[in-house]
Amino acid sequence: MKKWGKQLWVWILLLDFAYLFLLWPLHDYPETLYPILPEDCYDLWEEFAVMHLEGFLAIGMLFLLLSALGDGVFSAAKAKGWRKAGILFGYLCLAFWTLLCGMPGLGQAREKARRIACQSNLKQICLALEWYAEENAGAYPPDLRTLIETDYLTDESIYRCPSRRRPNPEFSDYQYLGRGHHIGESAFPILRDIEKNHPGKYCNILHSNGVCFIAAE
Repeated sequence: MKKWGKQLWVWILLLDFAYLFLLWPLHDYPETLYPILPEDCYDLWEEFAVMHLEGFLAIGMLFLLLSALGDGVFSAAKAKGWRKAGILFGYLCLAFWTLLCGMPGLGQAREKARRIACQSNLKQICLALEWYAEENAGAYPPDLRTLIETDYLTDESIYRCPSRRRPNPEFSDYQYLGRGHHIGESAFPILRDIEKNHPGKYCNILHSNGVCFIAAE
């Protein structure tokens, strides 16, 4: 037990580096583990990494922080004079470093917030589609690019899903299903996320009446 106490700061430091250079990068780049995972586990891992890993890492970071402070107080209690002050200072530095190692995930936009922003994008596009239809004999446009070309919705960032991490060479991250439809029809799916906009199998589907459904396909 005595030997473990002497080595605890080493383990805390090693775990700090593991947090900073291994675990936090997995939160931002879950695809790193794809080569060693079965293909049917990709979606489950991606969902966990983006939605839940940050919480587990925050709890672990708090445990390491408390361990560093506790070990510092315990070690300093057995010392005297300048040695005591030096031990306290060293462990405070270790605790501060541990806190910094837990910072990469703090303040980042959460996937839940991105999903809400995605729904907001869909609804803004839907409003522009309705505006277009009202001024064009009730017919929805043939494609989303028409909204830009006719100045109904010119902000191209709204056509991009804030959750999407993979490159998409197409104009929009949303699939448009309104071609050939008219205002006044029964509600139908008019916009939806394309594949892999969000981690896992999450998908926003907006109907022409403005109601957004969530699908896990």
